[in-house]
Amino acid sequence: MKKAILTISAYVLGFGCPLWAQTVNFVKPQEKARAQKINVAIFVFPVVQTIDFAGPYEVFSQAKTNVYTVAENLNPIQTAAGLTIIPKYTFENAPRTDVLVIPGGDGVMKQLENPAAMKWIQDTAKNTPQTLTVCTGAFLAGKAGLLNGLSATTFYGALDFLPEFAPRTKIVWDKKYVDSGRIITTAGLSSGVEGSLYTVSKLLGMGIAQSIALHIEYNWNPDSSYARAMFPDMYIPDELPEGLPGGSELLSSSGDRDHWTITVRIPEEQRAPNLLENINASVAKSGKWSKVANSAGENASRWEFTDRYGAKWQSTVSLMPEKGSDLIFTLKMERANP
Repeated sequence: MKKAILTISAYVLGFGCPLWAQTVNFVKPQEKARAQKINVAIFVFPVVQTIDFAGPYEVFSQAKTNVYTVAENLNPIQTAAGLTIIPKYTFENAPRTDVLVIPGGDGVMKQLENPAAMKWIQDTAKNTPQTLTVCTGAFLAGKAGLLNGLSATTFYGALDFLPEFAPRTKIVWDKKYVDSGRIITTAGLSSGVEGSLYTVSKLLGMGIAQSIALHIEYNWNPDSSYARAMFPDMYIPDELPEGLPGGSELLSSSGDRDHWTITVRIPEEQRAPNLLENINASVAKSGKWSKVANSAGENASRWEFTDRYGAKWQSTVSLMPEKGSDLIFTLKMERANP
């Protein structure tokens, strides 16, 4: 019994592998990474997105690689979220690397105009077996010429702008990460965790990547099927909220690639026909959706639009009374031929 307790304690504390692995000749992640001497360099810069570099840092540290941060200098860096970090190495003294991680964030635009940063990325990637970009880090890779002739993705809100920095690149919308050989690009934010786990699977094996995902309690789907850019709420007109009264409360926003529903509580007395007119006017103002002629009822309207792939969509906007004087605004979107 005492031996069993010690074994379980070691696993819980992160010193071992799943219990079944304790009975076989299993190579632990730290032993395999140490034997291969894998160095992972993460580029950091002012206003870098925190999770973009911290997510990969956690995954690669769990894999027991030699992971470290690299910046132009060793001055403290404030991330986009206000966290202050101190880089470990500079461009001049960073060790040879096996994996280069290029995160994104609001500071990317400034780095695109930083000759020292762009030269270091180009020179490092040239001699690095694997490069991983996170979010708008793909902009840096694109301008450095690393994505020429390849497929790539980035943060869902930045996909339309990636060709500006990577004109010879095929833009991928329907994957959370894209493996183009020596370059792996990921979508935004937590996608860096996904891409890092996938990179670990390439370097150290799927079993180790899966074990790390389990250990950090991350629900990892290796097929990269979750793609934020493919959800239909991307096509909601930006002008729509203008028609809703101030103080409205978003209750829910959810769906999948074929459906989406948004509900909003309007916590003040409104005459539904007048409010619907305001909402309809804000949608029409965008010019992105067309109103369907036939009526959807006194307190509802129907719309249609075509997405970037040519698929037809139908949307219904409705207002229904709730308790007291509140109204519930509902927007339902549905692919016409799923």
